[in-house]
Parts: sequence; C-alpha cells; structure tokens
Amino acid sequence: MTTRIKLLGKPAILDGEGRSQAVRGHQAWALLARLVLARQPLDRRTLAAELFGESVDPLGALRWCLAALRKALDSSDCLVGDPVELRLPAGTEVDLWLLEQDRLDLAEAGPLLAGVEPQCSPEFSTWLLVERTQLAAQIDDRLRRETLRALALQDSDTAIRLAELAVKRDVFNESAQVLLVKSLALAGRAEAALDHVEQTERLFAEELGIPPSPALRSAARRGPAAPPPGISAASHVRSLIRAGTAALVAGAMDSGIENLRLAVAEAEKARDLHLLSAAMLELGKGLVHAVRGFDDEGAVLLRQCTEIARPKGYAKIAACGFMELGYVEALAGRRPAAEQYLALALEQADEAEDLAQIHAVSAFNLVDWGRVEQGLEHYASALEAARRAGSRRSEIWSLGLGARGHLVAGRPEEAEAWLRLCLALIDEYQWVSFRPWPVALLGEARLLRDAVPSGLRPPLEDAYALSCQLRDPCWEAAVARSLALTYAAEGELATTTRWLDEAYRRCVRETDPYVALQVEILASRVEAHRRLGQGEVAATLAREWIALAARAHMDAHIQRASALLAGGGAA
Repeated sequence: MTTRIKLLGKPAILDGEGRSQAVRGHQAWALLARLVLARQPLDRRTLAAELFGESVDPLGALRWCLAALRKALDSSDCLVGDPVELRLPAGTEVDLWLLEQDRLDLAEAGPLLAGVEPQCSPEFSTWLLVERTQLAAQIDDRLRRETLRALALQDSDTAIRLAELAVKRDVFNESAQVLLVKSLALAGRAEAALDHVEQTERLFAEELGIPPSPALRSAARRGPAAPPPGISAASHVRSLIRAGTAALVAGAMDSGIENLRLAVAEAEKARDLHLLSAAMLELGKGLVHAVRGFDDEGAVLLRQCTEIARPKGYAKIAACGFMELGYVEALAGRRPAAEQYLALALEQADEAEDLAQIHAVSAFNLVDWGRVEQGLEHYASALEAARRAGSRRSEIWSLGLGARGHLVAGRPEEAEAWLRLCLALIDEYQWVSFRPWPVALLGEARLLRDAVPSGLRPPLEDAYALSCQLRDPCWEAAVARSLALTYAAEGELATTTRWLDEAYRRCVRETDPYVALQVEILASRVEAHRRLGQGEVAATLAREWIALAARAHMDAHIQRASALLAGGGAA
C-alpha cells in the first residue's frame, strides 16, 4: 500500500493502510501545497517570507512545519535542503499529480485545500487564489470534455453521472446545468429533464434574482417531425438543412434553428449517418453563432457530429465540427481543450477554406493564451489559405481578429493597417454585422498612435449604435470599452468608469461571453478606479480580474493584477 497525499478537498496524508496522519495547522498544509505545485524547488527564505512573515522566527517556523510534514509522511529524507526538495517516498500518490495525468476520479476532486485559510503574505494569498481557480477550471473542463464525449457515444449513464458532478461543484454554472438536462433528455428521461429545468429555474430566481437563459429549457427538447408524403427521407432532410441554413443567413433565427432541429430528427429516423452528421454540424454551428447563450447545446451536437463523421471518413464534416468545438472552447477560455480540438480539425482538413478557418481559430486561441507570435503565424497562414480559396469572409475575420494580435504584441501600426483593409473588404462585401469589431479595435490602435481622442468618438458611437441594433453583446462591449479608453486618455475618469461598467454589463449579458474581452474590460476598470484613487474598489476588481484570468489561462494578466495587489506596479 502506498502513501496518499490529498490536497483537493479537505487535505489529508493517508498511510499505506488508509489511516490519516496528523498534521497541525493551516500553514503546514499551505506549505505542502506550495511545494507540490512549484515548478522548481523554492528557497527557504522565500517560503518563510510567504507563509511565516508575521512570525517572530520565520525560518524557525518553516523548519517546524517541514519536520511535522516529514513525520506525517514517515520519511526523514523528504522536504530537505535549501532550496527545499520534495523527494517524497517512492510510490507516494499525490492527487494533484493524478489530476494532471487524467487519472484522478473526479468525484474525489474538491477545491484546493478546502477549509484551509493560512495567515500569509499578500503574494501567497494571490498564488493560492490563482492555483485554486486554475485547478477548479481544469477539473470543470475535464468534466465538460468527458460529458460531451459520453453524449457523443450515447453513453447516457456516464454523461448523467459526470454532468451531475459538474452541477454539484457549482449549481449556478448554467453550462453544467444545460449539459445535465441534455444528458437526461438524450437518455429518454424527458420528464426528469423538465423537472430539473423547473427546479433550476426556481433556484436561479430565488438565489440570483434572474432566470437561467432559454438554453436550459431548450436542452430538454427532442423534436421529431414527419416528412411530407411522396418524397424520400433523404430529400426531406436535405431540404430542411438548406432551408435552415438559408434562414439563419437571412437573420430568421427561430425558423432556421427549428428547421435544422427537424433535419437532425429526420436524419436520425432515416439512419442516414452522412446526413445526420451534416445536419448536426449545421445545427451546432447555428446554435453557437446565431443564437446567444446556446453554446453548450451546440457543443453537444458538434461533438456527436465528429463522433459519427471521423470514423466514417466524412473528413470535411469532421474538420468543421472539430474547428467549431475549438472555437467554443477558445471563446470560453478553455484553451487546452480548444487546442486539442483544433489539432484534430487540422488532421481532417485538406480544403483551403477549411484550413483558413482552422488556422484563424487556432490563432484566436493562441493570442488570448499569451502565445502571441505563434498566434500571428497562424493568422498569416489563415489569410494565405483564405485568399487561395477566394473566401472573403474568412479573410475579413482573420484581419479583424488578427489585428488584436498585433495590438497585444505592441504593434499598433500593423494593427491599423490590417483593420483598414478589413473595413474596406467589409464595405465591399457588405458584411455589416462584423463591422463594429474592427471599428472598436481601430479606435484603440489610433489612440495608441496618439490620435486626438475626441476625434475617434464619432465612428465609435456609430459602431456602438449598430452593435446595439444587432444585439451582439460582444460587439457592444468591445466598442463601449474603446469609447471608455478615449475618455481615459483625456483624464475624464468618471465618464471612463461609466462606459467601462456598461461594457462589462453588456459583455456578461449572455451565458457564453468572450472571456478574454471580459478580462480586458476588468483590467481597464481596475486602472480607472486606481487613477481615481479608489484603492479598495480597484483591489476588489483586481481579485476578480486575477480569478477570471487564471481560469482563462491568461498569465500576463495574472502578473499585472498581482503586481497591483502587491503594490509593485500599475495595472
């Protein structure tokens, strides 16, 4: 039997017979977690300052805690030296390491050091907040990924069990609630799915004061329909797909989604796997792009689509399905999952237009991940493929999103060049609904190039009005943030904060926001309140900023927010 160290949930050290070994005090557990999670050995002075700074003898307190941990581990050879090396006894099992290897039973995975709140330095408090957030996100992401896979394989029992675990971890996580309802519905437990919808709606109303989005109730449905007499089932499905996609392009969202739902139901009844995977792909794309708040139901369909298409050799359908899954995960800040899906998409793709879209989404994910130069390389590949395919929409998308990569890289001149070309193509090809995004970024780029702030506002105000007409929360938030930056440049901080508050409110209006934009808005809000001398407000927002950036794998933002909290730098 091996020694087991549990740090997820209530911490414990269990000997070979499963008996818990005594470890006194929150500081000792905090120290053990710090050492287990450290990327390299930490020196004693650093550890003493982080955890025992208020002690009369910090180094002595550190020695006492290390000795207590060695006793609990029944080993005199571990946790020794300066820097301190783990050197745990051979065969020691650490739940954090099992999680990293995807070997941990997720039912046993609670919060890092649950119930432990050590008296420590601000630096350690920030470290603990980041680690707790990132580990929780890793567990949540794995639950989501495995639930989607179980649904795609029609393993309803596993899907329900995993979705229930996710809901238990956070009952107000609407994404988890949607996946549980969908799991129940696809298991044929329609009444249980509707009962859970009603319970969740009551819970949200009572505790949050707002109902869940329509996506929750929609997840409970399965909509069969009979084909018109006299035509084949395959013809009926193809006509429904054409009608549904045409309606979405024309902006008739309800009609388009309903036709695509019927297409999926009819293809399933006809047992035509090619048509079923094609219908699932179009419905999944429609739910992700055309209907706000339905990303989770869309992801279920996209995962089912890829599970059918890949083994059957429907390469184009599989490539598009994996690409769309990558986009959903990237938008939500689940970057490792996005990277995995996009790698699978590249394996299946061979057409230039598909390659353009996959490279563009890969770039989108990488830039927000902080791997900016690598992301810009993918944007260059996306543009080359889009132009080879003659796909102007893909070219416009890559130019508009790629310009943000140049801004993050500190190259506003290149960003402005990309944005002006993007806007020229938008005008030429009349893709009006995309226009607010490049206008917002162009305002920011020109501001960085010392343009007169007031002169930037008229086009931004026009773009804001358009985004409100389109009812696109991402565009609304992006333009509102750029307007705020123009006022910040003139020192009009009260107006700045009003626009930033509005930007944040609009960004999170739906349940599937663009998380990287949400992080950027939080960063701007912290800076504005700091400049106003509102230190407590800035610190509160900075902690929210850190937590969200940690969940979205945005390390540069974590460093900026941590520096502000520690008093070591500005946001």
